[in-house]
Amino acid sequence: MSRRAELEDLVARRDVYAVLTRYCRALDRADVELMRTVYWPDGVDIHGIYSGNAAEFVEFIISEITQYFEMGTHCLLNVDIKVDGDVACSESYLYSACRVRENMTEAMFGSRYFKMRGGRGLDAGNEQFVMAGRYLDRLERRNGEWRIAKRQVVMDWNDSNPSNQILDEGLFKTMRPRGEWGHGDPVYGNILPESVEIVAA
Repeated sequence: MSRRAELEDLVARRDVYAVLTRYCRALDRADVELMRTVYWPDGVDIHGIYSGNAAEFVEFIISEITQYFEMGTHCLLNVDIKVDGDVACSESYLYSACRVRENMTEAMFGSRYFKMRGGRGLDAGNEQFVMAGRYLDRLERRNGEWRIAKRQVVMDWNDSNPSNQILDEGLFKTMRPRGEWGHGDPVYGNILPESVEIVAA
């Protein structure tokens, strides 16, 4: 491979990776507009809870995640990207941990979990959902822009536990700011706004 071809491949991988991580930010901040920049409007998402047009999935998934969860974190771990011209295929390892909303435990996990474990943590009103899996994606570059054309979600394993979140004691009492859905989250202030005050403990 020539040096020019190597550079073009690296730039394409960088841009594809940016699309993949943008999905996680859009999901975890419940940002519909940002999520729209992840998929081509004629794309497809096969997600388990949804299978169909990606443009419609955008509205669906933001509505679902804010209905079922108080907060969520989606992380990409190993990411393998192969680029062939204007098409890229990727396998991204996914790790997700989310706080299930109060009164959504049975709907989320089923009656067996609810009867055995629901409400038995320090944070009795909530449960924790953890899932590991992979995103299998086909991305296309159109007019110089990469977006997902087809996504298949694969679940490898999951674990569900009573929540032991602590917000009012110890180290966690001092942790500010906290993440939140939408544009109130600190990331929309350009990561670290100049207005942030450094306060001694």
